[in-house]
Amino acid sequence: MHPAETAAVLGGAALLCGGWVIVTMEVTVPRWEERLFRRINGLPDAVWPVAWLPMQLGSVVGSLLVVSLAGLVTRDRRLTLAAFGASQAAWWTGKVVKALASRGRPAALLPDVRLREAARGLGYVSGHAGVAFALASVVAPAAPRRWRPTTFATASVVGVCRVYAGAHLPIDVVGGAGLGVLAGTWGRWLVGLGGADVPAPGRC
Repeated sequence: MHPAETAAVLGGAALLCGGWVIVTMEVTVPRWEERLFRRINGLPDAVWPVAWLPMQLGSVVGSLLVVSLAGLVTRDRRLTLAAFGASQAAWWTGKVVKALASRGRPAALLPDVRLREAARGLGYVSGHAGVAFALASVVAPAAPRRWRPTTFATASVVGVCRVYAGAHLPIDVVGGAGLGVLAGTWGRWLVGLGGADVPAPGRC
């Protein structure tokens, strides 16, 4: 595995496991996390119509649209397969992590949460963030260098929007990002694609 891929796997694992440890050990929401949540969740309601659309990139339907668009633009079957597999893996693995971590959503843990979208089930990890970062991790290495930061910035916006919506706490998003990076990196590797600036196996 190329050093860039190794760094991505280690970084993703650190975010996922680090967040998992925090939510398992802390009975209540850490004060720093609550303060950060309040700042984002407390933004004006007028932001919601703007935030709703990019947030859908982390949904199942939104991810399928991104995968389809990637396939049409790149005409690369392996990239399309990696994007589809990674996004689905992030979404469904996230549900397993939720069951194991058993952390509630913000409204179950904090008072006076501004709920802008109905969200059921458990909080850690954010499936939307997982899907968004999985897609970013697959697509970014194939994009021109100047556009690579934009893919991860867009994934980060999805995570922030989930906090603004009142659906997740910040650590939920961090854990989801880690899961997504893992899924995306392994997704590329499994179909034989290299990482950033890494040629696919057999190419020089």
